[in-house]
Amino acid sequence: MDELLQEYIDEFNSGEFEDLFGIFGSMEQILTFFHKQNLLQYIDPFDDNLSDYQLEILNYLLNVLNDREILKYCIAQLNDIEIKDDGYYLVITDKEDLAELFDNSGRNLTARDYVKAIFGEDNWEHYSNTTDDVYRDVIEELNPENIERLKQHMLDVLTNWKIEVDDSSPDLFNNYSEEGIFYLTPENVGDVIGDEESFMYLLDNDYLPDVTGDLYNIHSDAYNNAYETEIYNDAMSELETFFDVKSGKWDSRPTSHNPDKLIETYIIKFKPNEVVNSIKKFVADTSNWGYYANNLDYVTSWLNMMNTFMDNGDEPWLDFRMPDYPDSGLVDKYINEIFPDYI
Repeated sequence: MDELLQEYIDEFNSGEFEDLFGIFGSMEQILTFFHKQNLLQYIDPFDDNLSDYQLEILNYLLNVLNDREILKYCIAQLNDIEIKDDGYYLVITDKEDLAELFDNSGRNLTARDYVKAIFGEDNWEHYSNTTDDVYRDVIEELNPENIERLKQHMLDVLTNWKIEVDDSSPDLFNNYSEEGIFYLTPENVGDVIGDEESFMYLLDNDYLPDVTGDLYNIHSDAYNNAYETEIYNDAMSELETFFDVKSGKWDSRPTSHNPDKLIETYIIKFKPNEVVNSIKKFVADTSNWGYYANNLDYVTSWLNMMNTFMDNGDEPWLDFRMPDYPDSGLVDKYINEIFPDYI
């Protein structure tokens, strides 16, 4: 190598840029000269001496020269990216880490709060009191199979039970009474369930002691599950910006320190070109920030990189409008799915 060129390379790699800037004018001009002289192979953008200019150097190598080897090196700095034959995958131990891609602004609960809650492992109930009328909101929504289940449960609890009929008794009980006594039978249990006054009379007078609480719990679970499902679907729809959301799955993997110990990891495939494009955009937009804490080997992960990018306003946060209440049809669906767990 020419002695002068060697001197330029040595100055550059030592981080002594003053003389080089005096000669070439800017980092881009230095790199352009090095490229023409086939000297870029002697530069390591991740060398500590170059940390103040890492992003500017990477921007030139990636976005001007489209250097594939440097791109691989950049990807290797992000510890949550895994390369497979069919593309790039995000690998995280907690699915709720995806919430970091969502907007966190607002006075009350934000999109990030909601996503973290539904992707987390803790049980989450947004609503505590979901109904003031279990007959209207649960009994009237039961499908035939669960009606039959309820009939059998009532008959099991009230077998040969004598219910005295008086002026406060439901009209239906009077119609079926024998000598002032009402018996619940297979012939009339369907009519009792179908008559709100009769059914609620049994609940209100503790003839079915556990059913009242069960019905409230059924509705609460169904209502909150439906609300959570809507938010989950909204969140996954937003994540389609970056990922093939249908590919997401949990996988058991050995830890790096103990191969015999397995750890659960969540894996989701990036959309084609997403990793490459996001890295190129990140280094292009942050190359003029002049702050080494944004260097790729400092952000350490794709999620941190995107969070930094979004927080600065260079990439929009993922966001969605939280529904005021869940879809009633979905609530009814869950009521019938949950009902056998209680009754």
